[in-house]
Amino acid sequence: MENRTPNRLAKEKSPYLLEHAYNPVDWWPWCNEALAKAKNDGKPIFLSIGYSTCHWCHVLAKESFEDPRTAAFINKNFIPIKVDREERPEVDAYYMAAVQAMTGGGGWPLSVFLTPGLEPFYGGTYFPPEPRQGMPSFMQVLQFVANLWKEKRAEVSANAGEVSRVLHASGKGAAEPARDALDECYAGLMSTFDSARGGFGTDPKFPLPVTLGFLMRYHFRTGKELAKASALKTLDGMMAGGIRDHLGGGFHRYSTDREWLVPHFEKMLYDNALLARTYAEAHQLTGKAEYADVAREALGWIVGEMKGSEGGFYSAQDADTTEGEGAYYSWTPQEIIECVGAEDGEAFSKVYGVTKTGNFEGRSLLHLEFGRAHSKDEQAAAARVRRALYARRLERPRPKTDTKVLTSWNGLAISALAFTGRVLRDDALVAEASGAADFVLRKLHDDGRLFRRYADGEAALPGTLEDYAFFIMGMLDLFEATGDPDRLQDSLRLADAMLEFEDGESGGFYMALEQQPARVKESYDGPAPSGNSVAALDLARLGALTGRDPLRKAAERTLKAFGKELSENPTGHTCMLAALDLLTNGSREVVLAASRFSEAKPFVEAVYGTYSPDRVLVIGTETNWPTLSKVVPLLEGRRPGAGPMAYVCVNSTCNLPAKSAAELASQLRAG
Repeated sequence: MENRTPNRLAKEKSPYLLEHAYNPVDWWPWCNEALAKAKNDGKPIFLSIGYSTCHWCHVLAKESFEDPRTAAFINKNFIPIKVDREERPEVDAYYMAAVQAMTGGGGWPLSVFLTPGLEPFYGGTYFPPEPRQGMPSFMQVLQFVANLWKEKRAEVSANAGEVSRVLHASGKGAAEPARDALDECYAGLMSTFDSARGGFGTDPKFPLPVTLGFLMRYHFRTGKELAKASALKTLDGMMAGGIRDHLGGGFHRYSTDREWLVPHFEKMLYDNALLARTYAEAHQLTGKAEYADVAREALGWIVGEMKGSEGGFYSAQDADTTEGEGAYYSWTPQEIIECVGAEDGEAFSKVYGVTKTGNFEGRSLLHLEFGRAHSKDEQAAAARVRRALYARRLERPRPKTDTKVLTSWNGLAISALAFTGRVLRDDALVAEASGAADFVLRKLHDDGRLFRRYADGEAALPGTLEDYAFFIMGMLDLFEATGDPDRLQDSLRLADAMLEFEDGESGGFYMALEQQPARVKESYDGPAPSGNSVAALDLARLGALTGRDPLRKAAERTLKAFGKELSENPTGHTCMLAALDLLTNGSREVVLAASRFSEAKPFVEAVYGTYSPDRVLVIGTETNWPTLSKVVPLLEGRRPGAGPMAYVCVNSTCNLPAKSAAELASQLRAG
């Protein structure tokens, strides 16, 4: 029977924490009161970390946290604390590293046992209610840890202290990044590349947009066709597979198989923002219309399904519905025929691989035959059917949406909307970026500081490194897309605040200013880039735009702080390598001078029509020039005159001014 007495989580705003507000477990949120109680009572802490769209988090909750017997044992022997990893990434990162060090693996739900001093001494991920496949039951784990604490507390505390010392020592010591780090990264990626279907390794496969961006950048720098081909093959595989939502736009979190066919069905804001930009870059690089379509669809999902009434973007959609995982996204041939008729339904099913036997639990996930081109007539007919099926799908029980708004992920969405809007020549997307930026500045910003999370009318939690870094990136892309000097000024002010996160001794940035459980630095670029990588890229861009050497020096210190990691594991630092590339090889400076933005528009389209990952752009007009020229030395001597003009400089060498968009495009293509 469900417990109807709320615990302390009922006062929280996180949808994930609220899901556990009626557990019989006497949960605490992560707070000073809970930590003090652990010390006062002399009890170990049971720390459970997850997030709203985590399937196995829901399973663990249903099996164990809703079980009165299990809850009673937890309440008697531990101080139970529940954390939403998306609210407190610094807590998650520290204890994830601890569990990985202790067990060799990690993931969510993350289950960690701590001393009252917050030192981890035992942990794992999901534990079943009964012993299974070599795993102990959750109750067995609880009993083992409780007995361990009672009978061997001194030994446990000593071992926990050693684990903490190892964690605290990581990230210390600086080294110059290896000169061949980019080449080593490329070689490492090619050694695991799936030449048949794209992606890296076998399964599961994650999209890894920053890694694909690295390969396109590496092709730009070196001319290696295999780097470009590998990135494009992966993008082709994903956009054909079931990992793509062919009706609603965007992508699911990862593919459970090698073919990109059967996904884990949650949809994340950060994935889709990063992938939209990556597909837009691929469109720049190739001119392929399908890449533009995919980018537009992903942003359509963000704006259409994830935008809150106040203007910010929600975090994620769940994998599950009341009908089961994947039911919302799968079809039978008869369901399609009932929606659009036999002729269109049968033709659509043939194109999208819908069969009577199905490919997922007796139903079919929509997918396209890998590498097959479709005629214009087929594409037009399929588009009509997709619209009808999408409308029909909205009538089904829908996946739950995690409605908290995160500053960091909104920064990624702003970046994608601003950049892709210009690539696709879609002013409405740029306007959406501007609206989201205004929301963050209005609701998640106060006196030069960012908050991390907005939910149910409340902004809370101090901003972390990734909040500053990702939002600055979004503001820089919005500045380049619009020429609005306020966006650059805000970026500079926030960069000054971000520098307070810097490790003054070893370089690099801590994830948070707060000390609990420890000050953590993270550099790994996985499905999303690390805060340090994006911070380094931001500072390099700001240095190029403004000529402020201290910003560039901070970026260089960050790369040096993680030089050892870059050299030892370059494939895990593909975004940081983009910053290294920009600092090492320099940026391409493009200045547009025109009396009005509308006059500069053809030049802007020429800039965004060319793939150039090293480019920084300044749009100077009669309106913004007085303000912008004070902070952007690139505008010196380039005040708008009788007609629009474009200036392109590379490595301190400038071309003759381009007086037409065609001439500018020619200069950009020539490098």
